[in-house]
Amino acid sequence: MHSLKYIIAILFAAVGTFVFAANADAAQIGIGTEQKIVQNPLELERQAIELERQQEIERKKRLAEEKRLAEEKRLAEEKRLAEEKAKREQAEREAKAKAERLEEEKRVAAEQARQEEAKRQAAAKTEKKQQAASSATVTPVSTQGRVIQAESTAYTNDAADNGSYGGRVLTATGHDVTDSIYYNGMRIIAVDPSVIPLGTVVQIDGIGQAIALDTGGRIKGNIVDLLVDTKSEAINWGRRHITITLP
Repeated sequence: MHSLKYIIAILFAAVGTFVFAANADAAQIGIGTEQKIVQNPLELERQAIELERQQEIERKKRLAEEKRLAEEKRLAEEKRLAEEKAKREQAEREAKAKAERLEEEKRVAAEQARQEEAKRQAAAKTEKKQQAASSATVTPVSTQGRVIQAESTAYTNDAADNGSYGGRVLTATGHDVTDSIYYNGMRIIAVDPSVIPLGTVVQIDGIGQAIALDTGGRIKGNIVDLLVDTKSEAINWGRRHITITLP
């Protein structure tokens, strides 16, 4: 009887221990399950959000870096093109300036050659006229000389009307009348040398002494052309009949 009671007590003790152990495991399983359901999803979501945020930051950084590099490349290309354009324009300006300088040098050389040739021709013509003038000795007028009636006109020392030699206006005898219409204080006339020889000093009523130093294509016979200062004087003189006393 006592043994039976003892066995039953042992059985109850064993069952109690098993029940306690089972309850403890069940409690632990419940706690672990609760932590897995309540805490881990939130943490995972937070981590996912943080990861996405970090990825967005990295993406923006990458885009900003790509944009910066593209801008640097664009600016470098613009700078290169601008430098090339500046060099090209500078080369064009230098080439143009060189061409203009060479053209100007050619023009100046041609002008100098033309002037030298004109001087040479003028010198030759002057020498020829001086040789002709040297044969025409100045004959002083005599109050008892021969008197003729002549028709007179007037002309000027304008180079446009008479032509010039090296910029100077010369008479048929080579006398330079560019700056003066007088020769040793006497007026100068153009004559027909067959009527009044070159170099002859004559007396013209109303004018005084004049010397025959020039000729003209239309001065034929008893016609003389009086040298005056201006075109207005020549126009005012017109055509006049004058009395000339020869030596």
